[in-house]
Amino acid sequence: MSSQSAKLIREVWNRNPDLVRDKAVSLMTKIFRNVQKNPTEAKYRKIKKTAIDKRLGGVVGAMTLMHHVGFQVQGEHYVLPEYVVLAHLCEALQTFDKKAQQRAEAEAQLKKIMEQNTQKANAQAAKKEEHRKKMRAQQEEAQKDVRKKIIVDSKANKINFGMKLKKFVPPPPAKKGG
Repeated sequence: MSSQSAKLIREVWNRNPDLVRDKAVSLMTKIFRNVQKNPTEAKYRKIKKTAIDKRLGGVVGAMTLMHHVGFQVQGEHYVLPEYVVLAHLCEALQTFDKKAQQRAEAEAQLKKIMEQNTQKANAQAAKKEEHRKKMRAQQEEAQKDVRKKIIVDSKANKINFGMKLKKFVPPPPAKKGG
């Protein structure tokens, strides 16, 4: 790939927001691929200027790349003359395809990592829940044991705690004036 093509593609790829870049790369790839598949058909070499300016005008490096691969302004259209060698266009397509493949691989790798992390988190959550259930079962068992035991041998029972107490009766109210 020529250094100028590589520079322009990096500029398009790196200096634009993902959504804008993806739309621009998709459009340029479609245009370039149509020209590559049908190099002698004029309809693929001639594009309305207003449509391209609207879609690619705000994309950093896109119009420069279009001019670099050979598109020229002729009146109301961008035209790729038949005498233009398609080497830069083919290089741009290969680079876009390579970038798309790298991105797909990175997304697949990310998805795999996310799935692994989710599995680990789910395993840890299941382990914690199992531990909680075990602790609840032990707690319930201990409570049952306590309920089953009759407390007979205690100091309070030996001294008849509370058996000789009298019920508290409040004193009568004091008389006024007397």
